[in-house]
Amino acid sequence: MRRLWIVTGTVVTVAAAAVAYQVSKHWKDYHFVGTRLKVDMSKPDALIRTSSLSKLPRDLLRVPIARDVLTEDLAFYYEQNEDRMGLNGAIRRIAYEHDLDWQDKLYASIFNEAAEVAFWRDGKGALRHYAVVMKHGVFNKALQEAAKVALKDGQLKKAGEISTGKGTAEVLALEINPRRTLLLISQGDHVVVLSDPGLLLDDSSSIVKEARSAVANWLEHDGALSLQFDLDNIAAAPAAPADTAKHTLAIGAPTMALGYGAFMSGFKGMRFDFGGNWSTAVWLDAKKQTNAQLLDPSLWTAAPSNPSACVSLPVDWAMVNKVLTEASAKPKLPDQGLATLSGPGLACWYKESNLYSPVFIAKLPLKTANREATLQAMASWAIASGEQAAPGKGATKAKPEQKLWRNEKSRATLAASGDFVVFSPDGGLVEKVVDTIARSNPSVADQNGNTSNTLGLITPKPLSEMAQREVYAALAGADDANYLAAAQKHLPARMKALATYPAIRLELSNTQANGKAWQQVDWVSKEKPN
Repeated sequence: MRRLWIVTGTVVTVAAAAVAYQVSKHWKDYHFVGTRLKVDMSKPDALIRTSSLSKLPRDLLRVPIARDVLTEDLAFYYEQNEDRMGLNGAIRRIAYEHDLDWQDKLYASIFNEAAEVAFWRDGKGALRHYAVVMKHGVFNKALQEAAKVALKDGQLKKAGEISTGKGTAEVLALEINPRRTLLLISQGDHVVVLSDPGLLLDDSSSIVKEARSAVANWLEHDGALSLQFDLDNIAAAPAAPADTAKHTLAIGAPTMALGYGAFMSGFKGMRFDFGGNWSTAVWLDAKKQTNAQLLDPSLWTAAPSNPSACVSLPVDWAMVNKVLTEASAKPKLPDQGLATLSGPGLACWYKESNLYSPVFIAKLPLKTANREATLQAMASWAIASGEQAAPGKGATKAKPEQKLWRNEKSRATLAASGDFVVFSPDGGLVEKVVDTIARSNPSVADQNGNTSNTLGLITPKPLSEMAQREVYAALAGADDANYLAAAQKHLPARMKALATYPAIRLELSNTQANGKAWQQVDWVSKEKPN
């Protein structure tokens, strides 16, 4: 499911931040008044490489599913965003009050240039903090003039200096409104814009050493951020040559895996290229995760048909087991507990459940040594809340080798059936999987035929139903009335458009890269019905 929402949600959020400078709570001026933002500037969580910031939203809308679900409102919203207009006003006011020869086209040209935009997660996991890096001689000259008047301006302040191999770059703090202060750093024809002074400064308004080094690297080297995401190393040729893509969005594994990227050591991230042809790729390290280790067609025979979404998870079970063992789990897992699980896992969401209760399917072969003890320990550790978990009786047509464990105080359930192990906070989904393994229900494999290269599956109709219900539930609080009203007005039409799409299967290309490289992912589906 994560992949679809990257297309229809995260892409938009990220692009919005790049173009419109989203609202932040942290700063009124450049003096740091709170805790330093805890991000590693040398390791962005996501990156946009674009030929034009201003064209990005409209080019995104050329992707059919984005156009139908998001509509032209996306482009209009970001062209008229409060913070973007505030930046325009600040530039014009400074030029007017200090008699600077800045023309109106300066502002427009800022957003019409090629750029790299790096993003970092905030404390809630949102890609809120960002840095824009571009080559812009005209803007750089304007900043040099602005630095001369900074001591006499209420909105513009000097915030420090950064030394690079090319000289010294001044750091300017520009307050564009009471909620947003940007840091502007220029040298030569390179310009860096930081969304929050806390990315660079500590709580005493001093520049942090590691952040200084990262910014200096961006100022000194063209494409430094793209190099970190290895964007030009594509193992299999995408739908169009790499140099025709006008915009690339790359999201690293820590963000996509919600912070659990360390447990998927061979998976590095995903990318979406658009503006010319639309293409998708996954960043894999073949030395840690081969295609064969990432794909397991048998898992799809256990997944019930018509999921809202399913995705293959390239889990490093030995690493997971190591962390859980060191975490002093009670009851203690066997020494090789989760390490005995084999191959990738599968996570699936179904419309009858909710966003926070997917079902997980993995392999624990019947021939595994001490399998029964391992299963019991897993059940006791994963679903018990003080009491010992015990086999339960499900409404399943069970075979002798099928076993279920339930928590008596919740619906959390773990089951073993044949070579499969199944877990979910929603016991109903576990029973549905067990029935599918017993061939009482059709599976995803039955529904889609060849799943040998399948990474994920999206079924838009049940996904749209679940998504709409989940959004309404999330906005049920007393303080969310306005947001709920807006959602009730706009969301149904968007979800109705999404529901018209047929099931979409994400397939990994057959080409196996050597080492780390981007591998093409194809979106396979029947033609959208009229």
